Amino acid sequence: MEIKFLGGALEVGRSAIQVTYKDTKILLDYGVMLNDHPEFPLPVETKNLNAVVLSHSHLDHSGGIPLLYINRTPKLYMTSMTRDTAELLVHDFIKLSANYLLFDKTEVEKMIRNTKTVYYREPFTVGDLEVELMDAGHIPGSAQIIVNGDKTLVYTGDFTTVKTRMLDGADTTIGDVDAVIIESTYAHEDHRPRIDLEKEFVKACREVVENGGRVLVPAFSVGRAQEIISILAAHNFKHPVWLDGMAKKTLEYYLSDKRFIDGAEILEKASRRTRFVKGKKGRIDALSEPGVIVTPAGMLKGGPALYYAPEIVEDEKSAVFLASFQIPGTPGEILLNQGRLVTDAINKPANCIVKQFRFSGHAGRAQLHDYLRKIETHAHVFTMHGEPEMCKMLSDWARNELGLSGTAPSNGQTFTI
Repeated sequence: MEIKFLGGALEVGRSAIQVTYKDTKILLDYGVMLNDHPEFPLPVETKNLNAVVLSHSHLDHSGGIPLLYINRTPKLYMTSMTRDTAELLVHDFIKLSANYLLFDKTEVEKMIRNTKTVYYREPFTVGDLEVELMDAGHIPGSAQIIVNGDKTLVYTGDFTTVKTRMLDGADTTIGDVDAVIIESTYAHEDHRPRIDLEKEFVKACREVVENGGRVLVPAFSVGRAQEIISILAAHNFKHPVWLDGMAKKTLEYYLSDKRFIDGAEILEKASRRTRFVKGKKGRIDALSEPGVIVTPAGMLKGGPALYYAPEIVEDEKSAVFLASFQIPGTPGEILLNQGRLVTDAINKPANCIVKQFRFSGHAGRAQLHDYLRKIETHAHVFTMHGEPEMCKMLSDWARNELGLSGTAPSNGQTFTI
């Protein structure tokens, strides 16, 4: 079995891995790096490509897949929840980045037409390979991918074993494997206990709202926004909570297929308590009273958040609570570390409260180590989806602490197992 890293090695973004066995060639993810202009993985010969298997819908894993449908129609496998949310995200990506792209809605339609949905632990065959999806606990519908030929490969994609309000965490019963490709995003640090972070977040929201302020929570439309409203509901937050943008459609998907939601009861409660923003009047209404506004985009790079932010940052009673990691150079990171709201059209100081609450869907150091400790065979560990020092740190740990073969590959490198 041959593994070639096409993207996501020694970096976060544009994840893509090509696996070849006998006459069968498949891709595991084919994402995009969202910088000033989109950056895609190394190119693929689609003529000989048997299938693509998508771990989850976030654009750093899915955003390049329409490129594969310009001249060809490979089969595409994923969960039904990933199909629905990926279609939503890729259409939005085209809307925001059309000038930079070689594909449009036509390729997305071809991609969806050639999609076959599979559920967890339902093996399927692609040529000489048997493939199986396993719950990754990252967002609803996310999967780890097991590939069986003469060797067994597990690709974690983005995963976490931490229980959240919506999900119970990843399935880690991987059995005997010959190789593991594992994310390394937080190889250097442990996450705070979730319940402590939740309590601190809800307490901070209450303080701002009860002081007459408004809380803007920029949050990813797929996964994080729905978790935030679930946290507020679970802690019996009595004040108004508004939800805007694509996060509303994603919530509809989550409630329509509860197989992918472990905490469906609390999500339903959150949905009943949430006010859904409709049009410009809805946004004016949301800003007109003390409350919490949950809206994309999570790093203030676009979305409805930029409608609310200019007014919120001028109000010393109000707050912007960033609910995830902020990539350096994004408006969210600049606001957090420099105290200014800086976008294409705006550059102004922030008088409001600005805090970060790092609700993560990625495994922290302890979870990464525990996952690798469960491997009973002498597997080769490949680390990716992390800054170079993170990838190297985790591969070194696997080698030095567990006696496994550990490698932090570069994009373009090929390995045989």
